[in-house]
Amino acid sequence: MLELHKTYTVAIEDMSFEGDGIGRADGIAVFVPGTIPGDVAEVRISLIKKNYAHGAVVEIIEPSKERINPPCSYAEQCGGCSLQAMVYDAQLKLKQKMVRDALTRIGKLEDPKVRHTMGMRNPFGYRNKAQFPVTADGVGFFKVKSHEVVNCEHCIIQTAAADMAAAVLRRYIESDRLMAYNEKTGEGLLRHLIVRTAFNTGEVMIILVINGTKIPNRDKFISMMVKGVPGVKSIVLNVNRKRPPIIMGRENITIYGEDRIVDTIDKLKFEISPQSFYQVNPVQMKRLYNVVVEYGALQGKETVLDLYSGVGTIGLYCAAKARKVIGIESEKAAVDDAVRNAEINNIKNAEFICGKAEIELPKLASQDIKPDVVILDPPRTGCDAALLATVSEIAPARIVYVSCNPSTLARDVRILCDSGYDFVEAQPVDMFPQTTHVEAVALMSRVGK
Repeated sequence: MLELHKTYTVAIEDMSFEGDGIGRADGIAVFVPGTIPGDVAEVRISLIKKNYAHGAVVEIIEPSKERINPPCSYAEQCGGCSLQAMVYDAQLKLKQKMVRDALTRIGKLEDPKVRHTMGMRNPFGYRNKAQFPVTADGVGFFKVKSHEVVNCEHCIIQTAAADMAAAVLRRYIESDRLMAYNEKTGEGLLRHLIVRTAFNTGEVMIILVINGTKIPNRDKFISMMVKGVPGVKSIVLNVNRKRPPIIMGRENITIYGEDRIVDTIDKLKFEISPQSFYQVNPVQMKRLYNVVVEYGALQGKETVLDLYSGVGTIGLYCAAKARKVIGIESEKAAVDDAVRNAEINNIKNAEFICGKAEIELPKLASQDIKPDVVILDPPRTGCDAALLATVSEIAPARIVYVSCNPSTLARDVRILCDSGYDFVEAQPVDMFPQTTHVEAVALMSRVGK
């Protein structure tokens, strides 16, 4: 029987979605942070539950053949990139397995077709958005499962602009003796630094999230950022007086430059505001959208419904290859951005509706609008059950599901399979190298089509 605080030799065979290695001791699954499949480790048991346990590495007895020295000097302190000790090709295979396992276990599919994960030539420096919490510990990233900040002067997955902006903020805090926000007391001014970098134009937006409406020596802060970070086109104060976990408030005060920055995908321009959703990996974003177009089998004659359309990036990317695109999104600010993005790109065959899709879809059906393809791109929680039921009722020939969570993807695939659709295949795309997160595009076809 497994004993608390006792050490065991554990062979790591798998990995959880959270990045913990999984092995067995005395027949019970043990989750071990800091290990990867193929490791044999001496593990001290720290928690025992009915069907599983947690442990901490005492020593790696036999390293996996896929283990490498982490390229980041903060690897042991930060823990944000839980796969960086694994060779990249093995990361891609693991993510393919994660998608296939979820579709098999949760989706109840037998031997689902899952393509090899689309990887990156250079899986570093890919994030166009950095979020640095600011605490009494400094400006950096939270340690795993804690609110203790590690002052990362260089992050291997962020842009140089993000590193520079964090360095500038540290100097500003020190020179003006500013107080970071304390989430326990609700006191303190500085909460988060967010840096958005447009890869294809070089424009940078600096967002300082504060517990108030102004900062001391504002002009000094602006001057420091403009001099210290090349490409700064916008500096914004975001007002957030609410308690965590909400990172940003609704009020934005532009104190330098423009309210938005501009990025491009192929020939399309997209304006990015402080709260816009925009895929964090612009290199892989284009590849992801090309899979959507491929799965949609767009030939220029199709009516496409883009649900959870956000600021319209996927729908507008598809517009040149479809007869008509209709986006539906419940967030008015996102719909406004989508309309604006359609206008600046002179796209006439795309429209965007503000509302809940399960309510708006029947209205479209009553107007005799029959979509050929429905694109679903929900948040991590997956699709609303009522929305899936409504999509099944309008019976498009193809459903293209873009997911950032294999578990909810598999759940929703099962619902669609029970509602008259066949699962065809899935394409994982590595939008988040060095981490366990994986994006996947799944194709569903109407039975008999």
